[in-house]
Amino acid sequence: MRTLWALTAMGLVAACSSSGDKAPTQRDQIGQVWKYEGGPGAKAKVAYIGSANTVQTMTAADTFSVLLVQPMEKGEADVTVKLVGAPFTCDLSDCRVTATTEDGKTHEWKGRMTENKDGIEVLPAARAYDAIRGSQTIKVNLVVGPKDKTFPFQFNVGGLDLKV
Repeated sequence: MRTLWALTAMGLVAACSSSGDKAPTQRDQIGQVWKYEGGPGAKAKVAYIGSANTVQTMTAADTFSVLLVQPMEKGEADVTVKLVGAPFTCDLSDCRVTATTEDGKTHEWKGRMTENKDGIEVLPAARAYDAIRGSQTIKVNLVVGPKDKTFPFQFNVGGLDLKV
């Protein structure tokens, strides 16, 4: 009988400890579909989307990437590529990432390191916004961590509805 009580007690402890509501992770909050944060009216100030995949790095088992698109005047938009869960690496004198659209075309996006040093602010001349809005999927290769290993992050970018 003691064994039965001990097993029942252990089962209750396990059930209680696993039944607590867990807060959504940052990846869950960002999601893998376009989200919009905006100002007054219908114009969004920024659209963002998380990568469809994660990679395991030295600092996190689920490192992922985020694309941010911010409208500018004259129909252009700033694009920022961020890395969440691992340090972003780029050569400060030549900061760039490579993106591949579903048509197989490779695009080099030059820019500068973000203030938080977690990504790259792509220069408008790199035409990253054109590549994103003209695609359904895009892969962005990011150099991650101290060993400069490159990981591809895929984004399902179809459906971007940004008023620029």
